[in-house]
Amino acid sequence: MVDGTVDTQELWPQLLQVVKDRMRFAWILLSQNASVLFYDGTTLTLNMFSLGAYDTLISSDCHIVLDEVLAELVNPPPAVELLVQGKIPSPPDLPSPEGSAHVHAPGDASATDTSLEPDEPLSSILHRILAQTAFLLYEDGNIQAAALLTDVEDLEHFPSDRPEEGEDVALIVPLYLVGRFTREVLAAIQPLFVHVAARHDLLVNNVSAIPALPETGDEWRQNLQEKLINKTPPSQDPGLDGKEAVATLSRDGFAFDSREQLLVYEALKRAQAQLPRDSTIAVFPLPRGRVGNGSAWGPDFLVTASGRVGAIEIDDPHRHEHFAADAALDRSWRSSGIAHIERILLKGFSADREVDAVVRQFLTRLREHH
Repeated sequence: MVDGTVDTQELWPQLLQVVKDRMRFAWILLSQNASVLFYDGTTLTLNMFSLGAYDTLISSDCHIVLDEVLAELVNPPPAVELLVQGKIPSPPDLPSPEGSAHVHAPGDASATDTSLEPDEPLSSILHRILAQTAFLLYEDGNIQAAALLTDVEDLEHFPSDRPEEGEDVALIVPLYLVGRFTREVLAAIQPLFVHVAARHDLLVNNVSAIPALPETGDEWRQNLQEKLINKTPPSQDPGLDGKEAVATLSRDGFAFDSREQLLVYEALKRAQAQLPRDSTIAVFPLPRGRVGNGSAWGPDFLVTASGRVGAIEIDDPHRHEHFAADAALDRSWRSSGIAHIERILLKGFSADREVDAVVRQFLTRLREHH
């Protein structure tokens, strides 16, 4: 701890470093949205670049962290005064900024100015916030949450009756993915989403995940009755035409035949994202090829790693009568240059970590294959 004579050039970098170790979200908020206007040993005046950032600071635990770190670094701790764009905020509305100067951090004249054109649709703003949140999660090492955000189909906002409370935002995802947005995942997504939204002058209070509504039509009763009579599994519905199947089970331009294939694809994407670029993997979903015995082959996945090619086949646990034929096919594929073939059963798998473990095991065996 130091006395109150420490100057601004010393205090602000020290404060940000300690805040970063204590609470990463508070560090992001302060380092990217605030600058020091004045410090005399008794009062620290911070300028917030937007009203949204100011609201986020005072309505979250970030201001508590700020007070605690100041108490640790300075004796006695200075009082904190907050300004917005160089002015004292007057909730709920800030005076018109016309004619007033925007204050930016040194050397960052425009990077923190993320204000949008007033006529830009809110849906466009929300999708930009979603994209920036996903990239921040990725850069922070939260691969699982970042990958889940790539599967968000749309966003809905629910304005509050009290503007100061902010809006609730719902992430629209396929039904089978809703359960993966666990409390822990949403706890990682929400503070960053709130922060990015504040950078765009949008106050968000809560983020949730809800299922996308299925496409229906005038004949929905007949279609549903046929499914009920035939007991058709939702993820493998033979009644779906090509366009409906692609819309239901597609990612990144690839169309999948089953939910299990989609689970493995997402797990391979997560594994790919965690590897350095100079030793990563390539993933080829549902390729078609001709192997050495002259037969056509369509594996679920081909994967290249460390100069080797491996294949993943997702097996049906009830197809015991095909095991001998599968073994013969495997021998033919290996003779055609496929280094390692992994047949996996995903019956009952629901958690990402279970599928991730299977994929890690496959990649380990592929790299170690001789």
